[in-house]
Amino acid sequence: MKEENKKFFEIMQSKAFVDVTNFWEIPYQKIFTEIIEVPDEYWRRPFNADNNDHIKKIELTDKDSVNYYPGSDNIVIEAKGWKSLCFLNETGDSKDQINRFPPIFETAYDYRNTLINFLNNRKWTNVTKFSPTLFKFFTEKVYTYMHVGQIFVTKLEPGGIISEHKDIPKDSYNFLNTDKVHMYDMLNTFNLTLNNLQSAYSVFDNKIIPSYEGCCILTNVGKSHWGINMNRKPLYKIIWQGIYKKEFRKLVLKKYESGDFI
Repeated sequence: MKEENKKFFEIMQSKAFVDVTNFWEIPYQKIFTEIIEVPDEYWRRPFNADNNDHIKKIELTDKDSVNYYPGSDNIVIEAKGWKSLCFLNETGDSKDQINRFPPIFETAYDYRNTLINFLNNRKWTNVTKFSPTLFKFFTEKVYTYMHVGQIFVTKLEPGGIISEHKDIPKDSYNFLNTDKVHMYDMLNTFNLTLNNLQSAYSVFDNKIIPSYEGCCILTNVGKSHWGINMNRKPLYKIIWQGIYKKEFRKLVLKKYESGDFI
């Protein structure tokens, strides 16, 4: 591995979250205005948890997809009041909220195959028409830095709970703390707040992440995390993941060296 790439992954694996709002100019206010007008019938529980028949039909395993709905292990309170709009997936149908993503890249060939899959099998869904601003932001800004695999807009209702969980498939835990690039245990998921609310919190690795309107936090969803909304209004966020391009790695190293990646 090249020295700069090694440094990049060391940085990405050293933190539970980091504020990257200054990476892009984000039209969050316009996106928010468009999102709150989306009809209720398009909102779904994350990971298509209401449609287990579909999960069985496409024969996904835990290794293929992070498919745990928080609270499903019967230890913690089940998540409630949590819905999402899927803007980018494999089928173009926003009802399908399952995403295949390998937990590790053992070889450059594995990485290349995943990249090809992302390029050939990712579709903007039927809800994209509701937010042309979101579409433009990703295609003109974010796509410069990464190959995006999935995009969700989430809504956490008043009194809503996202139970504590880790987004690591059980059968990939054995790859942790090895020399392999483990995509579920590094800074891997962007968390963009569209409307900041008092008494609404997201916690990663036992620390409350920053929250203000338009803030974009890069998080490691392999760390324990949860959220709660005690406000009387819904909390809206954009969540996305992808494979980083060289331009993103260069940007992170530049921000890190200048002290702006902390």
